[in-house]
Amino acid sequence: MASARFWYVPLKQLVPEQAPFAPLLAADVVDESMLADWAPQKLQSRGIAQADLLALMEGTEARGVARVISITLHSVKWRALPLNQGPDLTSAPNLAEVPANEAAEFKFAVDTLLRDVAVTVGAAQAVPAKTHSPTGPASNIILYGPPGTGKTHSVRRRALELIGDANAAKAPLAEVNAEWERLHREGQIVFCTFHQAFAYEEFVEGLRARTEEGEVHYEVTPGVFKRLALTAAAEGLSGDDDESDFDDLWETLVEGLRAEPRIVESSKKMKYQLEAAPRGGVLVRGGTVDEEEVFEPNGKWLIANENSMRALWEKRAQLGESPKTTDIGPLAKGHVTAMWMVYRELNKLQKSNTRSADPVARAHRAFASGRSFNFAAGVRHHVLVIDEINRANIARVFGELITLLEPDKRLGNPNELRVQLPSSKEWFGVPPNLHVVGTMNTADRSIALMDVALRRRFTFEEMMPDADALNDALAEANVDEALRTLVVTVFTKLNERLRYLYDREHQIGHAYFFGVRSLDGLRAVFADRILPLLQEYFYGQWDKVALALGYPIKADGTPKEVRGTEHANGTFLTTQKLDEKTVLGFDHDEYVDQVAWDVHPAFRPRGKAADAWLKQAFDELVGAKGT
Repeated sequence: MASARFWYVPLKQLVPEQAPFAPLLAADVVDESMLADWAPQKLQSRGIAQADLLALMEGTEARGVARVISITLHSVKWRALPLNQGPDLTSAPNLAEVPANEAAEFKFAVDTLLRDVAVTVGAAQAVPAKTHSPTGPASNIILYGPPGTGKTHSVRRRALELIGDANAAKAPLAEVNAEWERLHREGQIVFCTFHQAFAYEEFVEGLRARTEEGEVHYEVTPGVFKRLALTAAAEGLSGDDDESDFDDLWETLVEGLRAEPRIVESSKKMKYQLEAAPRGGVLVRGGTVDEEEVFEPNGKWLIANENSMRALWEKRAQLGESPKTTDIGPLAKGHVTAMWMVYRELNKLQKSNTRSADPVARAHRAFASGRSFNFAAGVRHHVLVIDEINRANIARVFGELITLLEPDKRLGNPNELRVQLPSSKEWFGVPPNLHVVGTMNTADRSIALMDVALRRRFTFEEMMPDADALNDALAEANVDEALRTLVVTVFTKLNERLRYLYDREHQIGHAYFFGVRSLDGLRAVFADRILPLLQEYFYGQWDKVALALGYPIKADGTPKEVRGTEHANGTFLTTQKLDEKTVLGFDHDEYVDQVAWDVHPAFRPRGKAADAWLKQAFDELVGAKGT
């Protein structure tokens, strides 16, 4: 009972305008069909989770109590509980967590509180929301291996598992991709690719130039990791966000003005337009309004800056809701007229209960005020997927995040660590419900070259070529057994030679062969993917490319026989003997005869060859007798 979270939930915020509350209060079990479309998202965005307790409020009166059975961004279900007595409130609460002193005044039946959340609804069993325990360590994972081993495919399943989808490992690929796309659209999964020019400024934060009215302004802009970390951190904030807090009101006011300036009147009934100032604060422009309600500025302007307004807001008990301009001057420094109008707008916001629901803004305010974070069971998890994580300068990109990524340094943990970011001077920490999953191609850069600090903080999971996975995929696609056997044999033999000639990190992945349905399809895989990759692996060493393909080579690295494009048997490569005297026209002591290598026209991207000829080529690769 002590761990239960109580929430004030105004009924008017859950149903369309003018809709009655009676159906919600009369029903034993309520689901999204009885609520407004926006209700599930609004409830979950505030931090309400499965098993939480809701005080259903009509004004200042608690009309009922319910316990959440399941909740997602698109659905919510709760069960009514008996309410014996509620607190006497002097004002109507917002959608927020119930303060401890008021929560104690609710008296619930003990047997109901201890009842399991997964109650029977009609004939069906209510399914608990997918959760991932926040008590376990945050996951920092790198999937690494040769190209074509399915790292990008596997990272999708892994991301869904970390978010809490227990079926992701065995679900059909189409379902995995659909769920991935949904979570990606909703911002719960974020994808980025590292490259040589990727830097701290794109990942954490940095200065960005912005042009406005012909002037260039520089502002600190959060990067992909910081934005997602703040979004995830907001899950650890209760709904009791001190809704009268100045930072909250100011953020909401400036956000609104940035989206749409508004016209207001001064105490002398003069027209002014409030705008978000480029360098912070509120810009107050003087002017007139014509008959079509179009504002015409007169070139005069004033500024109400954040610090002056904060100082003034702290005196609101002394000022009241409608102070005179003469009351403002002695209490705060600044343009009195501008501050008077902005003060009135802040008061309107406070009375209207309109607040910024942006989780990034909420987390930002929490860090600024030094608030603590509490990540309860059922909290939503977020995943950042970094493709090609080894291609960037890791130390430069991550900066101080290298330390913050450690599980015990995450927010809410005993060794929680927060740092002040160098550009914005804001305090920042990494939440435990944010997971980082990277992919790394070992053929692009050896794992031995990875930053040591990163290696200590990430779990490395190797993904190597898998002949069984290839065979299963081809069998599932109903590929003829003879062709399937040939493809798997070619795949296996090619990788054996690559391990011998190079190393195990420079093999060929099974995913390259998944789409093979015919001999010509296998030819196309070699023409488009395998042969270019082999040329990259053994740059300029055609004798090793030939050895990998089963081409007959002498001990000195030269071909046993010269093969042209019209070779009777199938072949991947052609050779041409370049005689010194024939090519140069004379003998020379410094030159010797050469052999020119090339890819057979049949194994170029748009090449063609008969199946029998192709079969001979692949038989030669695997070393089949009789070729």
